[in-house]
Amino acid sequence: MNIEQKLHRFQDFWSNKPVSSPLIGFDVGGWFPFQRFSALKELPEDAYLDPDSLDPFKCLQDYKQYLSRLLELPDDLVKGIAPIPAVPWIEGMLGCKIKRKGDSLWAEESKLDYSKLQTFDTFSNSPWYRVYLRFVETLAKAWNGEYPVGLPILRGVSDLLGALRGHTEAILDAVENPNRVKHTARKLARVIIQVTRAHHRCAGMFQGGYTIEQYGIWAPGPLVRIQEDASALYSPELFRTCILPADRIIAQTFPYSLIHLHGSSLFLLEEFLSVKEIGVFQVNRDVGEMDLKEMKPFLEKIQNQGRRLLLRGPFTEQDYQWIRQHLSPVGLVVQTVGNSLEQAQELIRAASRIFRNS
Repeated sequence: MNIEQKLHRFQDFWSNKPVSSPLIGFDVGGWFPFQRFSALKELPEDAYLDPDSLDPFKCLQDYKQYLSRLLELPDDLVKGIAPIPAVPWIEGMLGCKIKRKGDSLWAEESKLDYSKLQTFDTFSNSPWYRVYLRFVETLAKAWNGEYPVGLPILRGVSDLLGALRGHTEAILDAVENPNRVKHTARKLARVIIQVTRAHHRCAGMFQGGYTIEQYGIWAPGPLVRIQEDASALYSPELFRTCILPADRIIAQTFPYSLIHLHGSSLFLLEEFLSVKEIGVFQVNRDVGEMDLKEMKPFLEKIQNQGRRLLLRGPFTEQDYQWIRQHLSPVGLVVQTVGNSLEQAQELIRAASRIFRNS
């Protein structure tokens, strides 16, 4: 499938056009983006990452190897690159220390008092912000429109608040002073909006639109990625009062949006669905958590409200059979994360047989 055909299918996806099969995609090694980059693997365990140690030019070979692997998978997604997805970029921009733990990078909780959270206006002066945009600009020049420079993993309002204040402290604050948390959350939403706009400005358009690298999803206009992993810690009432208004601001700012969710946050699905501007619900089927049968009521609720769904996980041939039987292909993306190229190629054949030839 060439790029014009892929973009045509994404136009159908965004318009919820009746189709006979979902968009099918594959990602090799996508659970651990840390492992793609030699510069990160050189960082000792428990060491802090210095933003100025990250040189996008020195990472170009890592990007080339990753792209060559992806391009061996003939699927429906728009392949691209992004600033190192394993780095908690916005947490660094806001002053958090970034530490290596195993094959991941984590933002160390800053435990800041609210007197230090009055404004985030200086985040754009951070070396993390400067290095982030250097990555975007360098990648855009290196591939010169051949592949898109999409948004990486950028964490959401509850995640950022937990990193700055401390997750336990943030929940207690929401109980004791919800208006203060709500106000801070709105300020963090503005940071996410500004970073996303700066990214699009530096990356430029790809084939008349923008992408999210992790999901290979393309939209014919400015696109934002929303994430609320820490939402699993909130009650529906606290989340509705303190965090959801900030997500609504983010979604309303961009014509196209996607929210990333884990099974642990699906008890808040009604809250997220109340934000009508959220365009795509990306739901992870994580290893060791809810299986597809347990997720069925939530997935059906998303589709029954005419909302788009992107399912991502370590799917099997049996999973494809279940998806074909129980979910509508309209506005649906099924992205399989595999451990090896050989496994992904075998699953591509199975997915094509089940979704398109049966």
